[in-house]
Amino acid sequence: MINNTITNPATDKLRWQEEDITTNEINGQLGQEDFFTLLTTQLSMQDPMNPTSNEDMIAQMTQFTMAEGITDLGSKFDQLSASMTSNQALEASSLVGRNVLTASSIAYSDGNGISGQIPLQKATQNVIVEVKHQNGQSIAIPYGSQNAGMLDFAWDGKGPDGEAWPPGQYQITVNGLPAGETEAQQIPVLTYGNVSSVTLGQNGTGLELNIQGLGSIGLADILAVGE
Repeated sequence: MINNTITNPATDKLRWQEEDITTNEINGQLGQEDFFTLLTTQLSMQDPMNPTSNEDMIAQMTQFTMAEGITDLGSKFDQLSASMTSNQALEASSLVGRNVLTASSIAYSDGNGISGQIPLQKATQNVIVEVKHQNGQSIAIPYGSQNAGMLDFAWDGKGPDGEAWPPGQYQITVNGLPAGETEAQQIPVLTYGNVSSVTLGQNGTGLELNIQGLGSIGLADILAVGE
């Protein structure tokens, strides 16, 4: 039997190139080799009387180089973003079970009291910390006169009679008479909360710390880490 198939190196090469390009199209990719294959084909089929100018050729090659560079840059940014998210998650997970300081006047007591800090911009007289439970119970803790700076405060979780108060949310209010003022003023307060868990948002973004009895806060909202 005679084989009528005629082999032509030039047509075979063209067929292989077409198959390669088709495969890459299926994969949704156009690589450097594909670009130069298309460019070579374009040159071989151009009108000899009206060839592609050097400027157009350089423009095409520049566009391809820029596109390929942008794609590579985007891939590197994705890798960097994933790495940063992973590092943040690892850092946040190490805070579970620890107390963190935030700019909140609401604090949660599990029965063992509440602690925090008071930033005094000036020397302040008659500093009073009021702790009020959501059921209406309240207690005032006097701190007298204090110099400017960060004042630590703590409440042991007990009322004036020495009885333990119930767990729950407490409102912390601080008042005092700053130097140079004639009337008492309310002073901002920072409180500690215990980190119970960590939550990662959709696609690894929006990492949050869940504070016992209070809700969630962002990692950037932490001012200090306690025990």
